[in-house]
Amino acid sequence: MKKALLTSCLVALTSPVLALDFSYGKGDFSMSTAINPLLSGKATLAINTWSLSEKHKAINNSRLYYHFKLDYFNSDSVNQFTDFASTPLNSPIPLLGSSIDDLADQFTQLPIPADYRISGVNFDIGLGYDLIKTPNRTVGVALNTGISTPFMKIRNMRNTANLVIDLLDTFDTRVKTYKLGGSLYGEYKINNAMTISGNGSINYQTGQMDNDIVGSGINIDGSYTTFDLSLKYQLERFKNTYLTAGYNVSKWNYDSARVTTPVGAVNIPRVMDIGFDASNLYLGLGYTF
Repeated sequence: MKKALLTSCLVALTSPVLALDFSYGKGDFSMSTAINPLLSGKATLAINTWSLSEKHKAINNSRLYYHFKLDYFNSDSVNQFTDFASTPLNSPIPLLGSSIDDLADQFTQLPIPADYRISGVNFDIGLGYDLIKTPNRTVGVALNTGISTPFMKIRNMRNTANLVIDLLDTFDTRVKTYKLGGSLYGEYKINNAMTISGNGSINYQTGQMDNDIVGSGINIDGSYTTFDLSLKYQLERFKNTYLTAGYNVSKWNYDSARVTTPVGAVNIPRVMDIGFDASNLYLGLGYTF
């Protein structure tokens, strides 16, 4: 089904009439990660987002339509604190007579300054059908898919001898997930020049995560949701050119993954939680070819 959807969308994109929006947005990207009880960190960074999109395009003037959006986002490095579990330097790691849970109970939280940075690509594409189609109003539903590749980097962490785990100078987390879900699109034409539209999507996502501490190829599942509200203004002097402005919010929620973390000479099974939220205010320019 995913292959058929992508084929249909690619055929639509080759139609002679094509409208493209290019926009730039500024907003916040929040991320949280935890390998309980070894590591927990939360950070909110200012991000820049560049997008190329078509929110709703009818196919041959029918009720069928396609949509797509390609985002690239990144942030500057921002110094924040991350909590790592630690045990006193003179406290030996028990190998006999203590369970893994007993060992974990000895941990205390130690805040470590670290430089966070985020970057990534997000791509959504879908094929839909207009349930309502009038000169002033449009409501459609679509089946969509896509890919997300957020990449989190934590660097310049202060390595101290009493950390439970032997931290690397750079702690990277790469996520690559594929999405499949449904979306709802609504549009209202205020007048000949101005149109307001909204689009929301809920998706199941599955993929893999690579992490410097717990390893590569970790299977993850979860949900991806997004909502976009935009205003389109057709320029009177330039027939095929229009301006856009709007607000977009996206959430990547991943289910807990079972991982194995090294603590001294012992490998401890633990749960890793990770999630991302992004919000943007954007301005753009569009052109109908």
